[in-house]
Amino acid sequence: MKAKFCGFVGLLTMLSASAMAFEFKASSPETSGFDGEKLNEIKVKFDELYLDGRIPNYAVGVYTPDSLVYSAVNGQVGVGSGQAVDLDTVYWLASMTKPIVSTAIMRLIEEGKLSLDDKLSKFFPEFEDMLVAPGGSYDTTLESAKTQITLRHLISHTSGLTYWTTVTGVGDVAEQYDELGVMQCNAEGRQTLDEEVRFLAQLPLIAHPGESWNYSLSTDVLGAIIEQITGKRLGVYLNEIIFQPLNMQDTFFEIPKDRLASTSEIYTTATAAQLATIDVDSDIDWKIIPSPYNGIRNRVPNCDSGGGGLFASVNDFAKYLAMIANGGELNGVRILSEDSMALHLQDQTTKMLPEAFRRGFGDDASSYMKFAAGFGRKMVVNEEDDSESVDYFFWGGAANTFFWVDVENGTIGVFATQLAPSLYNFSNTIEEIVDQAQAK
Repeated sequence: MKAKFCGFVGLLTMLSASAMAFEFKASSPETSGFDGEKLNEIKVKFDELYLDGRIPNYAVGVYTPDSLVYSAVNGQVGVGSGQAVDLDTVYWLASMTKPIVSTAIMRLIEEGKLSLDDKLSKFFPEFEDMLVAPGGSYDTTLESAKTQITLRHLISHTSGLTYWTTVTGVGDVAEQYDELGVMQCNAEGRQTLDEEVRFLAQLPLIAHPGESWNYSLSTDVLGAIIEQITGKRLGVYLNEIIFQPLNMQDTFFEIPKDRLASTSEIYTTATAAQLATIDVDSDIDWKIIPSPYNGIRNRVPNCDSGGGGLFASVNDFAKYLAMIANGGELNGVRILSEDSMALHLQDQTTKMLPEAFRRGFGDDASSYMKFAAGFGRKMVVNEEDDSESVDYFFWGGAANTFFWVDVENGTIGVFATQLAPSLYNFSNTIEEIVDQAQAK
């Protein structure tokens, strides 16, 4: 009898936990204080790209921290085939992995296990005495790094590390990243994340830590630090502290076989010669072909890339952002304290001039770009007193995904398609549409 009673109590506990699992409430735009006709401009914009054959599909959701306010979808997981996409379709997030890993770092800082001022050499002694190839060039004389890399440098991309040339890599150093295949968790026969980071230390930096902003493998290095501190694989730790507590059931580094049918395929823009070979039975004049990245959907990664390895649905990522918008808590589940969240969103690049961001973001974006601990910050300048305030936090991924979260008015937007390299990042335009739709 006792065993049966305990089993009954356990079942009730499971049912209770399931009942408490967070899901967004369905809401009309008008009920939530939005102009639905204005929001529908979002669908018009993305339908134009889809019907012109430039993106394989799309799913976009606009949320408040507790409700789905607006959604628009079109297309199938494959060009002309497969399931119709929706907000639960799985997409490769690529660099939208970075904010989540940065949140995990902030959690360990809150627990007293890390500090943003910790030196990287504390965890990987190989980084104690680094060389710098200014601008990534081997034609210049290598210099001894003026200071050591810290976690603050890593989380804000001011570490002096770079990326492969296929992303935003700089100079000869980036080309060597390519040749040696550094930090390639999805490559065949790669090593552990710990070994990858130690190998990375053998290559020079492209800038002195803290002196310039360079998009880089820094967040992958943070993932290795998380594994070292927790003794758990990165995906396991993220699942424990973020995905399960927030009911993110469609977020993973390795796509379960039973979810492949509901995972979007990845495409790339076709060249003129390739366009002539496209033969799809469709009313749409497709201008895209399968991307070499498409193979990662079926691959079992040897290590979890904190910089770009996650797959997730629009709805799942919006749950993560709802927690951010809510000051670190969602549906009674607290991921970070309010103080930790404030640090998470604090500018880490105060000394950086617009020139530091121009190469990666262009003239327009660099004029308002700042970077927090894992997020881009779009700033607004008050011309009367020259003061600055944050408009929203944002980021995107290499396969044409993007998001924003406005912690002031509580709006959240997530967009996903699968086109690599990314060509259509309309986060600023879409956020403005939402702002105008919310205006009284």
